[in-house]
Amino acid sequence: MDFDILESKDGISYQQIDNLFELVGWGKGFYPTIEKWQRVLKASTFIAYIKKDDQVIAFARILEDGIMCMFYDMCVHPDYQGNGLGTKVVSFLLDKIKDMEFISIGLFVEESNPSARKFYESVGFEKVLAMEHKKYLRKY
Repeated sequence: MDFDILESKDGISYQQIDNLFELVGWGKGFYPTIEKWQRVLKASTFIAYIKKDDQVIAFARILEDGIMCMFYDMCVHPDYQGNGLGTKVVSFLLDKIKDMEFISIGLFVEESNPSARKFYESVGFEKVLAMEHKKYLRKY
């Protein structure tokens, strides 16, 4: 499949991303309001997504502070998984940051999602020890 990577923050809507997140199993309203989504989008250093017929079918974003960098919200529409779109989006974003000399480039992946872990390992991520402060996290 040959799709172009898009990166314009003006080219993606709350509804498009909410639909994609629901399709991949993250639930409706992953970002509970359009205002929260707009804040997240504005704060994101880089975004990358693929559209087909005005539907977002792959998405990822990066947040960085000049020292550390994190990937967030990487997902591919279930009908398009296994076609290299995830690799294409992640590779596009890695190309954006490869020369920025971060001390850490990371992401979160659930232990209960071995296929996601396998995917991230295939694009060069390695498992390292990390900790989370769960007391203040949103409850699902």
